[in-house]
Amino acid sequence: MSKRILVVDDSATMRDLLTQYLLSPGYMVAGAESGVQALDILNTENFDVIITDLAMPEMDGFGLIKEISELDSDPGVILLSGHDARMLQAARDMALAYSVNLLGTLTKPVNKELLLSMLSDVANSRAKGRSGSETVLAEGEFMRGLMTDGLSPVFQPKLNPKTGELVGAEVFARWRAPTGGYLGAGAVIKAAQEKGHMDVLTYRMLELAMQQQGRWRKQGLEVVLSINVASDNLRKADFADVVSGLTEQFEVKPSMVRLEVTEADLEIDAKIPLDVLASLNARGFGIALDDFGAGFASLVRLKEIPFDELVIDRMFIGRATEHHVARTVLEAAIDLAHKLSLKCVCEGVETEDQLKLVRDMGADAVQGYYLGKPMSADEFLIWYEDYRDGVINISGIGD
Repeated sequence: MSKRILVVDDSATMRDLLTQYLLSPGYMVAGAESGVQALDILNTENFDVIITDLAMPEMDGFGLIKEISELDSDPGVILLSGHDARMLQAARDMALAYSVNLLGTLTKPVNKELLLSMLSDVANSRAKGRSGSETVLAEGEFMRGLMTDGLSPVFQPKLNPKTGELVGAEVFARWRAPTGGYLGAGAVIKAAQEKGHMDVLTYRMLELAMQQQGRWRKQGLEVVLSINVASDNLRKADFADVVSGLTEQFEVKPSMVRLEVTEADLEIDAKIPLDVLASLNARGFGIALDDFGAGFASLVRLKEIPFDELVIDRMFIGRATEHHVARTVLEAAIDLAHKLSLKCVCEGVETEDQLKLVRDMGADAVQGYYLGKPMSADEFLIWYEDYRDGVINISGIGD
C-alpha cells in the first residue's frame, strides 16, 4: 500500500517540486500552505509522513511540531529549512523533546536522493519512547508512574535579553518509558486529560519541581520555576494551602514559584475561582497568563485575575521577523503588558533575529531553543555553570 505524505510549505513551487520527487516512487501526496491548514487536514485524515517547512505564515513548523505530538496517529516527520543549520538543529531538538517520530532534517534546495532515503524505512523508524506507548500510559501504570519514577521534569532557561541574566526556567513533563527513551509533554498531558488526572499530574509536577529547587539551593543555584497548573486544581478550595505546604516542605520561597494559567483554560473554564488565585498571589506566588494571544478571553480576564506576567504565544514570535502584521501584534502585546505593569515573557525564540527583535521591543524575558532546550536537572546545572562562566555564548543577548 502506498504511503500517504503531506507536504507543508507556503511556497507553491516547493510543494510542486516535492510532489514531483515523490510521485515516481508511487507515494500519495497532499499539500498544505501553512501549519494551520495542515492541522485542519490532519484532524480529518491520517498520513504516514509529514514533510514541513519551518518558516511559514499563520503557524510555523515549530508550532506544527507541537500539534503533531498530540495526534492519535504517529506520522514520520521530515523538517525543511532554507535558513541556517542552527534553526534546523533547534527544530530537531524540539521534535525529539516532544517525542515526535523524526525521520530527518533537510536544507533547501532539497536533495531528492536524501529525501527518498529518509522515506525508505518509515515503518521501522518509531522513536524508542513511542513504541509500546499504549502499555506505558495504561491507567494503572500511569498512576503508579506518577507517584514513583515515571514522571521526570525537565527545565528550559529564561534569560533577560538585555543583561543576559538567568531569570528563571519553565518546567515541562517527560515520561520515562520502560522500553527506553521518553514521552514528551504533549503525550503526558494528553494521557492525564483522557484519564481525568490533570490535577494529580499538576500536584506531582509541583512537588518534583520544588524538590529540585531545594537541591539546587544547596548547590548555590537560586532559580524561579514556572509551572503550568490545570483548571482542575484551581477549582479546589485548598489548592493554595497545598502549594504553600510544598514550599515549606522543600524550603522554597513562594516568590521563587510562578504558576502559569493557560489562556485556553480561561476560555474553557470561565469559572476559575478568583479567591484561589488571589490567595496564591497574596502568599507571594507569581501568577502568569500563558500562551497570551492564542485565544480571545484574556483581555477580559486580565481585569479580574491578579496576573503579574504575560507569556506571549510562540506563534507571534515565529512570524514576527518576516510578517509585518505579526510584528505589529507582538509589539502591541509587549506594550500592553508594560502598560498594565506586567512583566512580558516571549517564548519560542528559535533564532538570533527573533531574539534581537523581542529584545528591542522591550521583552523582559526570553525563552526558546535558540537559548537552551528543556534539560534534565543535572544538564541544566551544567548548562548554567557553562553559561555563567562564558563557555556558552549566545549571540544577541545583551548586544
